[in-house]
Amino acid sequence: MERKEFINALGLSTATLLLATCFGGCSKASVSNNGNTAQPPSSNSDFVLDLNLTENANLGINGGFVYKNGIIIARTTTGSYIAVAMACTHQGTAVVYDGSNNRFFCNNHGSSFSNTGVVNNGPALTNLKQYNTTVTGSMLRVYG
Repeated sequence: MERKEFINALGLSTATLLLATCFGGCSKASVSNNGNTAQPPSSNSDFVLDLNLTENANLGINGGFVYKNGIIIARTTTGSYIAVAMACTHQGTAVVYDGSNNRFFCNNHGSSFSNTGVVNNGPALTNLKQYNTTVTGSMLRVYG
């Protein structure tokens, strides 16, 4: 293979890979955030989290968050608990909680939402569904 043919083949392979990544990586079914594929909230939107369990340890930290049943539950910097649907309303990426800025944020295209799920900036146009939270001892109830 001559140098020119090699460079052309390499360029075509790279372009194909980039296109496949864009088309495959931007669909609702495959977009994830740190391995957390965004799922719609399950029909069980009334559940209790034991704050003493290791899997919920992030909720012991102001600014920490966990995902459960298609919902992101976060602890604000003031120590209160908030919960919204975890899938960004733009393309379904799992949002994260950015406690230092009091917002939910989508790393995929930059949408941000207030602590109550209201769109701060797009491209998302629709608010995240908000859920209620109540703490009794070490048990955190999340319900719609």
